[in-house]
Amino acid sequence: MFRKRMRALAKRLMVQERSPHKLALTCSLGVFIAISPLMGGHTLMTFVLSWLMRLSIPAVFAVSFFINNPWTMVPIYSFNHLFGRWLFEWLNVDHTSWEPSWLESCYLFIKQHTGISGLSVSALLVGGHILALVASFIVYMPMKKIFQRMSSKKNK
Repeated sequence: MFRKRMRALAKRLMVQERSPHKLALTCSLGVFIAISPLMGGHTLMTFVLSWLMRLSIPAVFAVSFFINNPWTMVPIYSFNHLFGRWLFEWLNVDHTSWEPSWLESCYLFIKQHTGISGLSVSALLVGGHILALVASFIVYMPMKKIFQRMSSKKNK
């Protein structure tokens, strides 16, 4: 059932765009926006980046919402944060020196009420943007091949 829905969505996109390159770019941008750590900015990013790149706004929105939704957002942001912390440790960079001083009170509040410590906005932002870029580049080629195959089958 899920596969049928995904194929139906892909076919509708093929009719709309008609270019495997643009469709793959649409999926790639949707992945970037979904993994991006700019919470609350995803809708604005969807409209602005889709418009600038002349891509289908509903398609980019659908891809990004399929990946980042209420059920997946905590694991995505957690992984972004963990990757950012790991990256800073690997590069021997003190990410706490990048943190604004006003965030200390926020971190203390979170620690007191949830018991979660060691949060870092800089780790989230850096890790999230690097993961978003890497994932969007990885997604592009397989999606282009899939859409090329679908396009060639449609033309036969």
